[in-house]
Amino acid sequence: MEKYMEMSRWINMNSTGEIIKNKMKCRKGFTIIEMLLVVALVASITIVQIRVISKYMKLHREEIDYSRELFYVNEAFMIIGHQVKEAKYIDIKNNMIILKRYDGEGYDYIKKHKGDSIVISYGSSNSPTLNNILKGIKDFKVEKNGKVFYISIDMGKGSFYKKCFAVERERLEGDLY
Repeated sequence: MEKYMEMSRWINMNSTGEIIKNKMKCRKGFTIIEMLLVVALVASITIVQIRVISKYMKLHREEIDYSRELFYVNEAFMIIGHQVKEAKYIDIKNNMIILKRYDGEGYDYIKKHKGDSIVISYGSSNSPTLNNILKGIKDFKVEKNGKVFYISIDMGKGSFYKKCFAVERERLEGDLY
């Protein structure tokens, strides 16, 4: 009987060992739950990265738009300043800058045109000969205060620019437009 028990124990241990070995041999891949967990983790990380990148891209685009707008507005101020400096004299009327030419050929006008542009109009205030200074504006104002005049440009979207210019030479009483 003792031999029988020992043999029975040996068979049980051997068969238990074989069962474990067989299960270990069969388990070569991943379970579906393990795969789902990995996929969920990768998806979560990817979604967070996409959100961060999209926020960065939006901020980057806004910064580019602001820089471009600032560049064009500063260029417009430089063009206006150059035109004012090159004029024989200037006058401010009806929200426009009237520039007397040195060549005696008349006047040029810097004004808002068709609602969204600042232009130089050559020869008359309604001349078909125009030169665009700045497009895409919401509002343009010219205000004179003594020997200084202020130009205000509202680009919309909360962007507002203002610059002052000196009036070096003004229109004399006898000069006509």
